[in-house]
Amino acid sequence: MEVFVNDIIAPYMGPSIIDVTSVRPKLVDLDNGTLMGAQREKPGFPEVFDELSKAIPQYGETLGIHPGIWQKILDKTATLDEIRALKKDVLKLAEVLEESELYYEDAREADISRIGGFVDATAQHGDPSVQAAFHKTRAYRSQYAKKAADQRRKNKQARAETDAEPGTETKAPSPA
Repeated sequence: MEVFVNDIIAPYMGPSIIDVTSVRPKLVDLDNGTLMGAQREKPGFPEVFDELSKAIPQYGETLGIHPGIWQKILDKTATLDEIRALKKDVLKLAEVLEESELYYEDAREADISRIGGFVDATAQHGDPSVQAAFHKTRAYRSQYAKKAADQRRKNKQARAETDAEPGTETKAPSPA
């Protein structure tokens, strides 16, 4: 286990197994665009839910509201609560996986860069034959630097061409 020496990097302490078995029969996978125009929960839902929980039993029959409608709202609210509880953990785990991927990718790239530095130093001060054995590693390590240098060269050339174009001076109108 790695020791984390600062508060920038910390071990993930959340769940590593997220079981959606309890809501799996209720999960849906829709075609893209199916939910365009779908209504989302608006601010104030808890207050409306509380009001309905009191008013529907008292006035539902008077209003002609079938009791099954209130039960559907109760069931869907319970399902949403379950999904949202799981979703919070899933989103956090996805964030941690993304950050972990980036962390280890960056660390690996730094190791490759260090190896390239050892190859360069050895080639310059000792044995130039090592360059051939590490040709792809050296090219991999320097590809962004090469791309940046190429772009600077193109920009410099474009500025030189712009500066070399003859200026088109406008003459002041002659007084008539």
